[in-house]
Amino acid sequence: MKLEECATVVCNTVVTGSGGRAQRLAVESSGTLALYEGSVRLRSWPLHIARLRSDLPNCEISIEMGGETVKWACPDETSRAHLNRAAVAATSSTSNNSLSETELASLLEDAEIEEGDAERRVKRLAEKLARLDALNVGGMLAAATEGGGARLAARLEEGSALGASLSARAGRLEALARAGGGALPARWAGGRADDGARALRAELAHVAAWLDAPALADLDRLPEIPLATAEGRARASAAADALIDALEAERTAPAARLRLAAVRERLRRLRRAREQLAAAVARHLNNALIHLANEAQTASGGPPRRHHAELAPYAPLARRLREMDERAHEALLRVYVSTWSKLYERETAAACAVARERLDRPDRVDAPLADVLTAVETLCDAEQDFCTRFFALDVDRKDGGECEKSEAAVRRTMCELFPALEQQLLGLLAHVERDPFGAMRALAWLGRRVLGDGGEAADGRWSRQVLAAVAVAAKRAADRALAERLAAMPDAVKQAAKKPKCGIFGFISELEEVSGECERIFAGGRRAELDRWYCALVSGAMAAVEAAEHPRTPRDVVQLENFHRLHAALSALRVPALEPLRREAKRRYADALRRYVTLSFGRPLDKVAAFFEGVAEAVAAGAREDEVCFRAAFGKHELRRLLALYPPHEVRRSLHRLYRSVEKHLSEEAGLLQVVWRAMQEEFLAQHVALQTRIAACYPGAGLALPLDTADILSAFSDIARDH
Repeated sequence: MKLEECATVVCNTVVTGSGGRAQRLAVESSGTLALYEGSVRLRSWPLHIARLRSDLPNCEISIEMGGETVKWACPDETSRAHLNRAAVAATSSTSNNSLSETELASLLEDAEIEEGDAERRVKRLAEKLARLDALNVGGMLAAATEGGGARLAARLEEGSALGASLSARAGRLEALARAGGGALPARWAGGRADDGARALRAELAHVAAWLDAPALADLDRLPEIPLATAEGRARASAAADALIDALEAERTAPAARLRLAAVRERLRRLRRAREQLAAAVARHLNNALIHLANEAQTASGGPPRRHHAELAPYAPLARRLREMDERAHEALLRVYVSTWSKLYERETAAACAVARERLDRPDRVDAPLADVLTAVETLCDAEQDFCTRFFALDVDRKDGGECEKSEAAVRRTMCELFPALEQQLLGLLAHVERDPFGAMRALAWLGRRVLGDGGEAADGRWSRQVLAAVAVAAKRAADRALAERLAAMPDAVKQAAKKPKCGIFGFISELEEVSGECERIFAGGRRAELDRWYCALVSGAMAAVEAAEHPRTPRDVVQLENFHRLHAALSALRVPALEPLRREAKRRYADALRRYVTLSFGRPLDKVAAFFEGVAEAVAAGAREDEVCFRAAFGKHELRRLLALYPPHEVRRSLHRLYRSVEKHLSEEAGLLQVVWRAMQEEFLAQHVALQTRIAACYPGAGLALPLDTADILSAFSDIARDH
């Protein structure tokens, strides 16, 4: 233990050192000023030699010794004063003898060599020797002033002894520095050798973990692993993983490691082992594929797609084969595609043939079609899942500088497995088109399968793409059927012209049949195409009716009957997309009815009506209504003569003739005879009321009246309708 550590602290003062660090100056009972930072003693100064100043400007404290000055900041003036008093008291109360012993102990007590450089140690001892000389001089001066010559002599002897001891020790250190010049380099060389050995050991461990995995213990026997057993497949998979990882790590290995001959030789053996293992796996899987295909060709029954379950245990090996040998993997895929594509082509062709036979029966068209398409979809989805999992088609493939996406690989593989599927389904669709609504049924079913009930594609299945292509063909077939119906409308008009009465055109009746069947077909499905077809059919029908003419039926009758039937059909459909066309059909029916009634009914009291037209012109010219009767042309006698021309029985006879004429024009299938007769009754009543009002206004009190009153007219019309 050092002597300074046994001293007690007299005063502590907190100061701030360089860099703003908080430190502590302590005055010890041994007459030493010590500097602490926390609990660590940094430095010390003997107060009887060093000069302590606490009266510096800027609130600083400094200590000077041997030409060195150290300063601290202490803003507390009281702390500075207390430190100064404690330093003075410690200096005056400490004897010279104890001071010398303390300093000598601090200088001489350094038995162990802490520095690695002997030259620096000698330099340090020289500095301490100079300080010891200063202590000796101070001691002599103190002895001369305080204790006399005897004490001075004793101090000189003690100083001489200590100086001799210090000189001897310095000499030993110089000899050690001269003799041990090569000791440190030797130790350094030994350390480097040890570090190199450790680094070599770590490098060898890394290389061993990289190139000598447990699964690669016996490289030469890897091709002999029995792949028919689960244990053999597990060993082969582990070995394949180890080979792939080791050879992949070669890309990122340091160049210096790759220059090692042993590493290069091991990598060469690993590459050869990888090739041999890949060849063994490819050979075994190729034989398994051919064997299962032969069994499938000769088997008459059994579970469908049994080879999927048989090949499932080999899926990990097939995926690793792609990483070990891309060419072998491609060859294996080609073998599978070429073998099973023929089987699938025969299977789908047989299913389509059975469906065509069922379509020839008087069953619903969508039943066999739905069965075939469901079977095809199930087959394709199962095959896509198997190929994706077994042949690792879900991983992007790099071929030279090009990169084939997994979606493209799956699509290419499925197209090669089912090369004739789309054409077979299109042929079945052509057979379905023989039914008038076959294309629509096919489109409705395909739309539900491809897009689902929500109108969006369910997933990225290849079967959805095939069914989508067939759905497009079905839509085109339905459009062709619609175009044929539109083109047949003029022919229907020509056929109607050959009949005695025009009646309802055939395409109007067909529209009702088509709408009913389409509503059943597309119930709960997408209506976009159906509404488009409806609009096209109704627009075409309205245009055909508008342009139709019949040699024996007035054009107004043709229009009112067909527009009335069309309006009834559209009202029964209740399709929002057809609402504008429904209102237009109703308007055209009303216009045709009004024109026909006006032209056919005419004016039963024609001369009376003409007479009052002249009266109306006279009134319009400025004559008063009650004065018109005084004119010769519009006198009472003239009006009475005209009214006598239309006795009641003659009016009834003319109404009978009018009813028979209307009955000849209107058809029974339209059922509008009573409707038209009611409209003519209303027209007659309107004319009768107008004439009676004019007679009352122009000939008041003359006792003139029309031959029939309102009750007679209603009775006449009812009797005529009842008689016929």
